Amino acid sequence: MEPLDILDRALTPTGLPDSPQLLVGTALALALLLVVPGAVWRLTGIVVTIVHELGHGCAGLLTGRRAVAIRLSPDHSGLTTSHGRAASVPWTTFWGYPAPALLGAALVMSGLAGRGATALLVCAAVLAVSLVFMRGILAWLAVPLTAAVLLGLLGFAPDPWLTSAAVGLGVFLVCGAVRALANLTRLHARGRTHGSDAAILARETRVPGAVWLTLMWLVVLACAAGSGWMLRVAVGV
Repeated sequence: MEPLDILDRALTPTGLPDSPQLLVGTALALALLLVVPGAVWRLTGIVVTIVHELGHGCAGLLTGRRAVAIRLSPDHSGLTTSHGRAASVPWTTFWGYPAPALLGAALVMSGLAGRGATALLVCAAVLAVSLVFMRGILAWLAVPLTAAVLLGLLGFAPDPWLTSAAVGLGVFLVCGAVRALANLTRLHARGRTHGSDAAILARETRVPGAVWLTLMWLVVLACAAGSGWMLRVAVGV
């Protein structure tokens, strides 16, 4: 399929599958399958890490930070560096863990509103542009591969699949955000806080890390609740 054909398809509204219940059930089942088993999460969690680090990067760019560089590690850790005013560090640091949940909720909303194809194209475009900021072999492999999968769906998947893909990816990101933040919370409960986002926020603001964790949880759970409400409305419950 030609690029213009993909663009045209992305701008065309897509309807829900004949059975919204099947869509929602499949999305939830696949999300849990991709997030809960540890062996699977070691691979799929990289996608959540990409969005996490892009959350830092985008928040930094919004506050005028520059020279953004993003690195990914196989253990799901990552590092986003940038230069700018010290006052922008807390803002930039905070949005890593909430970013996957926010994007996930946006994808669920877009898919259910008939704009799943548009949302997938926007995600692919953002990933392509983000290569400018990526550093390291894992980032250079994982980011283009993820973008290629999204473009492949736009090029070859039937319309109902595009809606399902957007909703499914959204649910996966929301569930992934919950797991990632739960992992961070466990580390803080064990006193292993060095270098975490909450620990950095505590050092920069003198506000305890537990407060920052609570704020992150509020955003993530709000996104999860909003996504769940939208899915319930879609199936008429």
